[in-house]
Amino acid sequence: MLENQLISKCQNGDGEAFRQLINNYRNKLYGYIWRFSDSSHVAEELFQETLIKVWKGLKKYNDQKKFSSWLFTIAHNVAMDSLRTKKKNLTFTSLELIEKNKSVLGPDEDIIEKEEIDQIEIIVNSLSVKQREVFLLRQHGEMSFKEIAELTGQPLNTVLSHMRYAVQKIKKKLENENETRKRTSAESI
Repeated sequence: MLENQLISKCQNGDGEAFRQLINNYRNKLYGYIWRFSDSSHVAEELFQETLIKVWKGLKKYNDQKKFSSWLFTIAHNVAMDSLRTKKKNLTFTSLELIEKNKSVLGPDEDIIEKEEIDQIEIIVNSLSVKQREVFLLRQHGEMSFKEIAELTGQPLNTVLSHMRYAVQKIKKKLENENETRKRTSAESI
């Protein structure tokens, strides 16, 4: 069934259509929310709160906006509200940065991949709040820069700058880490 048909059924109170609609976004939406929380328990609560707000707000949904953008806007607002009320330090991770073939890895490759993921998490956590926000909305929310600008209330050029600086910092830190790793490996031989 097409997304707009599912949305129409949801707007008429069809719970099964809502389940189908959300299943199309479940993993990406949960992954995005999880990056704003410090535990899977908190992420699950925020995810459920987001779904409730989506269900209640579907009658007001304007189909001229992309559904995924509307959905991630709600998730973003829920996450930001939670952070503001709890005044927690932001914790973000980005496990999807490493695009690898998920075939069976040998023990050494598995360890290397885990180290790379940990390294990227640390780097993403070191970005400024605004850079992390733009980076994660782009990576995990798959939002356009224009949509991110609208969501965050920032000018498009500012959003583009945040993304550019985030990517530059990530690349530079990864290069530095890889150089350090190569030197260490060469010295141990």
